[in-house]
Amino acid sequence: MGEQLVLAGAGDVIIDRDDHLSVFKNVKEIFRAADVTYVNMEQILADEGIPHPCQSVSKGSRFVEAYTDARVDVVSCATNHAMDWGIPGLLGTIETLDKAGVAHCGTGANLSEARKPVILERKGTKFGILNYCSVARPEYDADETHPGIAPLKVHTLYQQIDFQPATPPVIVSRPTPESFNMIVGDFEDLRKQVDVVVVTFHWGQHLLPAVVPQYCVEMAHGVIDAGADIVIGAHTHTLKGIEMYKGKAIYFVLDFGKAFHDTKLIGGLDLHYFGGAPSPEMLAERDNTMIVKAYIEDGKIVQYGFVPCMIIDGDPTPGGKGDTVVKYMERITEEAGLNARYEWVSDDEVKIVES
Repeated sequence: MGEQLVLAGAGDVIIDRDDHLSVFKNVKEIFRAADVTYVNMEQILADEGIPHPCQSVSKGSRFVEAYTDARVDVVSCATNHAMDWGIPGLLGTIETLDKAGVAHCGTGANLSEARKPVILERKGTKFGILNYCSVARPEYDADETHPGIAPLKVHTLYQQIDFQPATPPVIVSRPTPESFNMIVGDFEDLRKQVDVVVVTFHWGQHLLPAVVPQYCVEMAHGVIDAGADIVIGAHTHTLKGIEMYKGKAIYFVLDFGKAFHDTKLIGGLDLHYFGGAPSPEMLAERDNTMIVKAYIEDGKIVQYGFVPCMIIDGDPTPGGKGDTVVKYMERITEEAGLNARYEWVSDDEVKIVES
């Protein structure tokens, strides 16, 4: 038996504070201890750019220091904010990451570049990571000649079930055949090159508890069928449930979002979805978060799990309120009709098993 390796992962980070090195202060020891640490990064790490007229998150090359200080190995960049500062912002982010030695995937100077995997080797085991986004504005997509993100395109249909007018529709969402085949093909190619295949998606229905859209399930199953070993999602500003599919874990969404996102933007979305501020209970639920922990032996993941964390004073923090996080995960996993079950294996870590 070979030496055991650890993959750690976290989601949805936009840094916008003066003391940027403090953002991972409560979790960086977990990051540093892992053999491969992955973070879903919505940050623009460029000093120049043209702000999008509808949205523009904070930018600055200095923020990369937070990732290097926490020894983050790889970030996914295909998000709905990747082009908030236009082409200069996207290409400047890539340049900053390259200079800092942080691997990245999901964006590029063209679609071929955006689809390229990150391949890392640790103690003889090769990890491959790919990244796609379904929730960005159409103009953020890369193509053969235009910089941007690696897109996951989705058809959404609103099907009327009740014949009476003004009744709620059933929402049907499916990956477009072109996107599905492109992404599955990327994984089939990557599977031949590495031992552990990781897919990261920026996707899902934001802010609504428990809801996992149909297209996310279909796409996650598709990439596992094509050889992925673990699926990690982000974007929704609230945790979503976990599914075990063919013995592989699908973390539909893990999210540090409430810690780092622009609360004014979220307030506007809450107004749209809930007619105002959500209930205090729902707002408190957004404090629940986690860090993925996957254990690898002889080139295979042998255990999936997570470290429960809570957003405390604006920072993701493990310990103390882990039971609250796990009970929340149990509830939303059941509500979404998913099959994962959670078992404590230490004072601060949970493993995932199929129910």
